[in-house]
Amino acid sequence: MIQYMLRRSLIGIILLLVYVSILFFLIQLALPGDYVSQFAMGLSNAESQIARETLGLDQPIFQRYLVWISKLLHGDLGISYSAWDVGMPVKDYIIQMLPASILVFGIGTALAFSIGIFLGKVSAWSKGGLLPGVITVSGIAFYTAFPPWLAFLIITFVASRIGLPVFGIASSFRIREPAFKQYEVLWIMLLSLSLIIAAVILINFLLKRFDKKTIPGLLVFILIAVSWVGSWYLMDIQLYALEISKGAILPIITYTLLTFGEVMLLMRTSMAETVHEDYIWTARAKGLKESTIRDRHAARNALLPVMSRMLVSVPYFLTGLVMIERVFNWAGVGSTLFYAVGMQNITLALGMLIVIGVLSMVVRLVLDVLQFYLNPRIREKNIYI
Repeated sequence: MIQYMLRRSLIGIILLLVYVSILFFLIQLALPGDYVSQFAMGLSNAESQIARETLGLDQPIFQRYLVWISKLLHGDLGISYSAWDVGMPVKDYIIQMLPASILVFGIGTALAFSIGIFLGKVSAWSKGGLLPGVITVSGIAFYTAFPPWLAFLIITFVASRIGLPVFGIASSFRIREPAFKQYEVLWIMLLSLSLIIAAVILINFLLKRFDKKTIPGLLVFILIAVSWVGSWYLMDIQLYALEISKGAILPIITYTLLTFGEVMLLMRTSMAETVHEDYIWTARAKGLKESTIRDRHAARNALLPVMSRMLVSVPYFLTGLVMIERVFNWAGVGSTLFYAVGMQNITLALGMLIVIGVLSMVVRLVLDVLQFYLNPRIREKNIYI
């Protein structure tokens, strides 16, 4: 298992370096002029030349690439062009913007997978009727929806009626003289959520090991949600966390609706192929309940092609997240990327693209691990490699 993960990680890192190297040249060749020529036009020729020398824009593009990639390999992502003489390190931007994106991506992906897998099972196992058709049409409609258009509908029909903040984290943190900064609260929220999820997984593992019934799926979500909110009060960040949570609701809803459709359709197709398998008929012959056959026999095998497809779809999910952040003015990696490209802030744009690539790589590694444990053929293949 360790060798398998190391090999997958090494391949992912190499592909990430190739990806950002290509983007380095594409961004600089596609955008007209440079930062100084576009946004420092009030400077004299001498001042513009000094600015280009300070930012390294006077060097040939290949030399700039060698400087940038050497710094990147040493963990230095460069300085953002916030002004021609003063800038914030890109690392600081990432620390401040990354938790907001992880919050929406993590919760939205968990909800999308859970809803999609459940609805896929139900629609595939239903014997005709209106329900499977409604589920399938709804999944296709949301999956093929244009993200800004779907966000507009949610703002119009959801936010305006229940009074949710429309412009996300950029306007949700209104508490005067806060004891914590936004990104600090977000990192605390993510850390507490990670610890709670790890504790629930450990409890389920121990219950299964001692031949006890594990915690049901719906109860797991309720337990995690209640424990998470309770942790805010224990750490005295409840006022800040509640404000941030209100701003995150609309981006999470939009991302979940855009994502669950593909999972549901894949699960439905995969489940439909298992209905007539011999092991399903054998399970029925043993007198097992239909729900047990569906969940413990058919669904487990149907998950394998779903996981395989999700490995390919993760970058597309992140692309949808980038557009959602832009629409809702959610101060995360996606909205920062739009700002950086618009300002020709090359180092900041590349830093955000690296973050998106790393997030995609981490999620794909997690899915690889799940597939490794779900599919015995992968385990057997990697034992002898």
